[in-house]
Amino acid sequence: MMQSDLTSLSDASDVHCYAVRRVNPFLGVMQIIETTGGRAISTNGVVWDIEVRAEYNSAWGSLNKNNHEIAFYRYGLWSKLDGLVSRPLAPQLDKDPLADQCAFLINSVKQRLELLPFPLQDSQELWLFDSTDTKLLALLASTTLNAKRPSPEPKYWSSHIGADGVPSQYKFPEASELIVQIETAAGFNIKKYWINRLPDGGGMNELNNEVIAKESFPPFLITEDWFDAEQSRLVSDYIEWIAPCLLTLQNLTIQQRTRLEEKLYIQAISIEHHRNLYTEVIDEKYITSAMVQCKLQKANL
Repeated sequence: MMQSDLTSLSDASDVHCYAVRRVNPFLGVMQIIETTGGRAISTNGVVWDIEVRAEYNSAWGSLNKNNHEIAFYRYGLWSKLDGLVSRPLAPQLDKDPLADQCAFLINSVKQRLELLPFPLQDSQELWLFDSTDTKLLALLASTTLNAKRPSPEPKYWSSHIGADGVPSQYKFPEASELIVQIETAAGFNIKKYWINRLPDGGGMNELNNEVIAKESFPPFLITEDWFDAEQSRLVSDYIEWIAPCLLTLQNLTIQQRTRLEEKLYIQAISIEHHRNLYTEVIDEKYITSAMVQCKLQKANL
């Protein structure tokens, strides 16, 4: 759903709904609902992390007694099936106004579940370039306009978290080889630039205002332009491995989506986490088959 679809809700002026990509490694698309009192965050459109906005309370630790900074606090998890599973509150917080902020956030989520996925707004992208400083190798980070950027900035690309990955994105079997391939292509003197993506799909290099054509940006966030056949095969296998995750991207062509849908069986076990955030489906039979395979694999774990 686009942002214009959200304005029909009665309290839309108090609620901001958007999405950002989870990159380096790419783990899908995060959905965010922000209000003046907090935010609700979900990586699958089902379970929502409820975070309320509040000032540091001196009762939360002596180190914070002189700190009046406004920050987000994790209040609990909410889903349509299980309701709110809240964190234990200290006795003095049992009747805190945070409960009202939480209730408003949950109501905002309930009203917008059918509008998922929200439009992506992380238009500021940090790209790793190759050693010749001409080719975009991989996306290192992305943020929304005017958002705080990661510090320190990432220098290297990663394909997974932890030794085996996470349930929504297991480790690519040839992850080590692919990481070395990207590092070698980047060279010793790392070249990375923040690029502002433009409405036409192109981008502008923040450093020198150079305009980069839409066609230069790898649609799957890692380049497939390699001179060596084995290198091309390795990247292609990686893309197919994370197909369930990549289908959460919102600006793919029909051909690109078809390619990914046809490869869902390779890591079908992760489709359940991402399925609710697909903007469209080209051929439902591939989705259905992968969902069945996912359930069978989980039953055998």
